[in-house]
Amino acid sequence: MVTLPQLLAKLPLACCWLCAEPLLAHERLGFCRTCYSDLPRLPPSCVHWRAPAQAQALGRHWFAALAWQADSRQLVQDFKFRRRPDLVHWLAPILAAQLQACYRQQGAEWPDLVVAMPMSRSRWRQRGYNQAALLAQEVAELLQVPFAAGMLRRLHDEAKQHQLGRQARWQNMVESLHCTRSVEGLSVAVVDDVITTGASMTAATAALLRRGATVVDAWALCFNEPHAPGQVE
Repeated sequence: MVTLPQLLAKLPLACCWLCAEPLLAHERLGFCRTCYSDLPRLPPSCVHWRAPAQAQALGRHWFAALAWQADSRQLVQDFKFRRRPDLVHWLAPILAAQLQACYRQQGAEWPDLVVAMPMSRSRWRQRGYNQAALLAQEVAELLQVPFAAGMLRRLHDEAKQHQLGRQARWQNMVESLHCTRSVEGLSVAVVDDVITTGASMTAATAALLRRGATVVDAWALCFNEPHAPGQVE
């Protein structure tokens, strides 16, 4: 005789974020078992050395959970551009689990503070939310590390970036962020959804170091190799 719990366990409760197949009661991670197993996970190690030389000058560890491939790209695009901020509840645990493995592997202390990569006003108006801030707040809560909202601000919009040469674009980005409060003597982690060239993350690191941070780490859901097609910064 089939018991009620056994019957309920076979009933679909929602759909997988990637394949849209119905999920069963025991599939509680937002993905079906196959899609969850097939996520393009990165090893629990620092990827800072894989960044362009300009981005290696500042900051300590760069940790990311997923490589930039078809499935991770779909998740980020849904999260950012298709008005699915609720995806954060399924993406944050993936990043948090990777961070636990990374800090354990490095033997490093957890940062004192978590902050989010800011976005421009124009993008805020278009999107209605900052996906990096949603991710940062959720990950910080899972890891029990304090989160500071609004710590980083953009000094100007990025709309004119395309009019500049490569070196000028980099310099413009590195000087584009401001830390609003002192972080004297603190170690800080900056959260973003994707790291590609590292210009934004280097700008955030420089802004935090100017306000007294001792160490700055980068946390991202995805790492996109700078030379890979379909770059996102």
